[in-house]
Amino acid sequence: MIESFEIKNQNGEEILYVYVSYQYEFGKELFASFKEKGVKKQIQDWVEKNNITFHGKKVMVFTSGILLASFLLQSGNMKPIPNSISYMSPSIVSEITQVDMPIQDTALETQEKLVTEEITPIKEIEDKEVIQANTKEDIKKPTSIPNEESQPIIENEQIEESIEASILNPITIYRNGVPFTLSLEDYVVGVVAAEMPASFPIEALKAQAVLARTYALKLTQEGKKLTDSTDTQVYYDASQLQSMWGSSYETYYNKIKKAVANTNGQTLTYQGNYIDAVYHSTSNGKTEAARNVWGYEIPYLQSVDSHWDNQTTFYHGEVYKERDQLLSIFGITNLEDGDVEVMSRNESGRVKEVRVQSQIYQGVDLRALLGLKSSDFDIVMENGNLVITTRGWGHGVGMSQYGALGMANEGYSYQQILTHYYPGTNLN
Repeated sequence: MIESFEIKNQNGEEILYVYVSYQYEFGKELFASFKEKGVKKQIQDWVEKNNITFHGKKVMVFTSGILLASFLLQSGNMKPIPNSISYMSPSIVSEITQVDMPIQDTALETQEKLVTEEITPIKEIEDKEVIQANTKEDIKKPTSIPNEESQPIIENEQIEESIEASILNPITIYRNGVPFTLSLEDYVVGVVAAEMPASFPIEALKAQAVLARTYALKLTQEGKKLTDSTDTQVYYDASQLQSMWGSSYETYYNKIKKAVANTNGQTLTYQGNYIDAVYHSTSNGKTEAARNVWGYEIPYLQSVDSHWDNQTTFYHGEVYKERDQLLSIFGITNLEDGDVEVMSRNESGRVKEVRVQSQIYQGVDLRALLGLKSSDFDIVMENGNLVITTRGWGHGVGMSQYGALGMANEGYSYQQILTHYYPGTNLN
């Protein structure tokens, strides 16, 4: 559940960042566990078990880019101060500012700044109910990306009119179980703001808007409920965005509204049907084919090049697992060097099979079991302990959000970004 941590120095003060692994399949259990035992107790037990020490007081708990909790510790002994913790739902309460998502002036959004800035990883959408296609196509990497199609650009003064006109297409989401109806385009604004940093180039934000809209319409068409949390797509309202962006609220909000307005009503389809608009934070340099994650062949969810991810902050990761942890996880009584071995990889470089003594695990299953950021990993055993190095963040299927960042910085349009990551689809 708790997969890694890091200690950062901000303004001369050390802050402990705890990262909780979030998988779609286990999301409800994760938050149920936090509610039953309490974030405070969960983190305290984990800190004490791993003998973590640092010289600061503040602890921040994140999962997939969402701040779950923050609290203060007594200096030096890692004991939480009573009543200092604040618990919040996955949709984040308005009092909290995301300190790990630094705001950049929009005039300074150069590629160098965006690549080097520390932005909290964006959560991945994992859709277990993807549709099995009847056709099978070989994985192909495009030799070129099509030229941008001519699209009308909506000027700033037209944005309000465009957004307000979309009340003809309302959508209902559930916030803490209570239905809430708003226009589809207003909903997309709130989703894009929650799912992708506003500091990203506008073409990347446009691509995210099309995917958010497609995802929502597909679910509602299938009679499923949309929430404002990671169960479906995260949605932030104005008060939450004001808390997150502070004095940059108006600038960033208008930027995202412009991105949504310039894609007003647009969706991605395949053979006349909405696609499964899955996406992830960071690839390992190639996206993953859906069949390698969910076992279903989907023509438009194939492995494509995404070399832009290689230079991002979240490309590399490392997880340390102690021997006693591994014995419990694998249900075995002994573990020696050489007992865990990567056996094979698939065409995207991600792990296909791993041997644990005589048992064979699928790479995607071991990723979930060990709480890894990616299924592209290397394993080194030392005295029965595992050091696991990962590449990428997320299941790897569909659009890489940091890949979209890289493409946009190189001048690609949102149409080209979507065509690249979802080959064979149509933008309607």
